[in-house]
Amino acid sequence: MWTYSTNFSDPRPSRFGVKITTCQNSDEAILGTGKSFIGELIAKALFDHTKKKILVVCFTNHALDDILEGLLNIGIPESVMLRLGGKTTSATERLTLQNQPRIANRSQDQWTIINNLKERSEKLHQLLQDAFRRYNSPRISYKDMAEYLEFDDPEAFEALRVPYVKDSDGMTLVDKGGREINPSYLMDRWKRGFDAGIFKGKFLDPDLQKKWEIPKKTRETLWRTWEEGILQEDVKRFCELAQTYNKVQDELNTAQNTNMIPLLQTKRVLGCTTTAAAKFCGVIQAFNPNVLLVEEAGEILESHILTAMGPETSQIILIGDHKYVYRTCDTSNHGSLSTGNCVQRSITIS
Repeated sequence: MWTYSTNFSDPRPSRFGVKITTCQNSDEAILGTGKSFIGELIAKALFDHTKKKILVVCFTNHALDDILEGLLNIGIPESVMLRLGGKTTSATERLTLQNQPRIANRSQDQWTIINNLKERSEKLHQLLQDAFRRYNSPRISYKDMAEYLEFDDPEAFEALRVPYVKDSDGMTLVDKGGREINPSYLMDRWKRGFDAGIFKGKFLDPDLQKKWEIPKKTRETLWRTWEEGILQEDVKRFCELAQTYNKVQDELNTAQNTNMIPLLQTKRVLGCTTTAAAKFCGVIQAFNPNVLLVEEAGEILESHILTAMGPETSQIILIGDHKYVYRTCDTSNHGSLSTGNCVQRSITIS
């Protein structure tokens, strides 16, 4: 049986080095050999001998409550600890946001800023959806092509634009088959390699007439070039909208978390599950942890760890079974995919 000491008063570096080495050996051991306890000892040492802020992330609420209770029992005061999310135990309930000292109420100006940012965010979200549907559309509409040609190739725009759909007597124009002329009449005929139909010979400008003398294969090449140009503009607009949306979201998160900053400044340890880390991303970024302590690391994907990191995160401590096999991802077309877990991969890399 291994025994551990919680006394970190010994100034000799080798004493703590032994504990870290023991932790590495324990990481490969079976359940119940003290991996989490060693992690608690490391967190206590960092708390006592540095000013670093620690973010504790777990896969389940049960594991999170266990390690937070261990940190309380090992001597870290609850006044510097905060737990995000629900489903707490009686021991960790007092660490939740609801049981913290009352945060100052927002002023009317702050609420106005938040509401304006929410309104902008909703509008941008709708514009993003519309831009993506436009890009993902199986075909480019006549309206989109006409708008593109009006600025990119004005001569082609004039040559392919129906000058009128009614004659001087107010009668609706029809083609040889008796079908009503629509705004895309000339564009459709030009694309298919035909002449201008009922408008043939009515282009007084010779440059416009030359557009109708272009061979069919050249027309097809030009059409594909125009389509690619439209898609490039769609991608550019989508990226610009996405950047603006992200900027507004960052401003909204900052505005919503402004009154939490005084509370976070009093905390050294913040605990949450991976779900809460995604939900309270703005709070975590405002907390800006220096150390990321991950319990149940064998069950957590790297993407969850990356989203929990802040600009000042300089150390990651992974606690878990490196032999744990993460659940297999089954796909209908490519069989199954299993890549192990992040602890196993980090050991392989190191």
